[in-house]
Order: sequence, then C-alpha cells, then structure tokens
Amino acid sequence: MKRSVINTNIEWAMELCKRMNFNLPDFFYWTPEEWEEKKEKTERMREVGLGWDVTDYASGDFDKIGAVLGTLRNGKMGDMERPYCEKIIAMKDGQILPRHFHYEKTEDIINRCGGTLCVEVWNSKPESEGYAVDNESEVTVYCDGMKVTVPAGGVVKVTPGNSITLTPYVYHRFYAEGGELIVGEVSKVNDDAADNHFSEEIHLTIEEDEPVRHLLCGGYVME
Repeated sequence: MKRSVINTNIEWAMELCKRMNFNLPDFFYWTPEEWEEKKEKTERMREVGLGWDVTDYASGDFDKIGAVLGTLRNGKMGDMERPYCEKIIAMKDGQILPRHFHYEKTEDIINRCGGTLCVEVWNSKPESEGYAVDNESEVTVYCDGMKVTVPAGGVVKVTPGNSITLTPYVYHRFYAEGGELIVGEVSKVNDDAADNHFSEEIHLTIEEDEPVRHLLCGGYVME
C-alpha cells in the first residue's frame, strides 16, 4: 500500500468525522513532529497503539477492500487496569473489510452514523480442522441484546445507532451500503498482532512514495 494512499485517506477520515459531527481526541490530529515532542508523555499511548491505522489488506485497491481505523482507548492483554478498547472504523460506500475472527476479543460493532453496515457471519471449525470456515451451520449473534440467527454467510444489516455483538471464533466480514460510515467498536482489549485470524493469508507492506503526514499506531518509535 502506498504511503500517499494512507496519508490521503486519514485526511478523508478526519473530514468525514467533521461532517458527521463525530469529535476525535486531539492526538488524532498530531503531526509526526508533535508525537516526537510529546514522546516522554505518550509512552502508554504508544504501548497500547492509540491513533490511526490504515490498510488495504494487501488488495491493492483500498476503495474496494480496506478501512481507516482509529483506536481511541485501549489496554493490554492480561492487564485488568483497563480491560477494554474503543475504536472507530471509517468506511467508504461499498468498501469491504475482509473475513476474520478473533481468538480472545468480544466486540460490539456499532453503526455510529452514515449508511448501513452489512455484517456477514460464519462459524469457524475447530483448530483440528485449521479453523476452516463453516459454510453449513447457522450462526447466532445478538443485536442490541436481541438474539438473531442467520444461515452461514448470512447478512445482518446494522442501521445507524444499532449494533451487533461478535464473539470469538465467529467469522465476520463488513461492508458499507448506501453511503459512507463511521463504525464504532467497543470491546475487550485489542491486539491486532496476536488476536486476528483471517480466512485468507494477508501480507502487509508500505511503499514509501511520499513523506509521512500522519503516523500510524504501529509506526511510533519505542525506546
């Protein structure tokens, strides 16, 4: 993924939040130089990965498969001082976030504002079967506390203000329908390095075609 695409789409997400009156913490607007200046005060923030993340999931087509994610608050796995996370996901109309599940994290995925969030769900098979996608069994989830059962690969449509709860080992794939979206996530601690299992292998790289205008949460220098 090109750095220019990352820079441009973080700025698009900032503008989307302004248009939809969703206020972000100040640190989302810091420049790389400001992060450096505040290095001694931000160790905890950098340790738990607060800030932006942008990926096209190695698709080469961000507008089709990709997302801008922002971590507003987070803790560390096994640390009960802050055992929760809050994130946003900014999505363009029709954009897809690929199929995956989490080993540990239970998450409420909330349509904060915009179009309709469409969530496709599948059960996973056990570890002995390589966590293969179960294309046969029905999937039961909760939407704002109400039980919903759909066929394997069924779509749960989440309209603005509403949510879906996703538990470990439930595969899910998101896409935006009918307009841009700000998706909220309230969950157990988030650890993208250890807790994400994608149904297809993904290798992520960045092509540095222009200077960094906005640091990614995985791009802070830890000393």
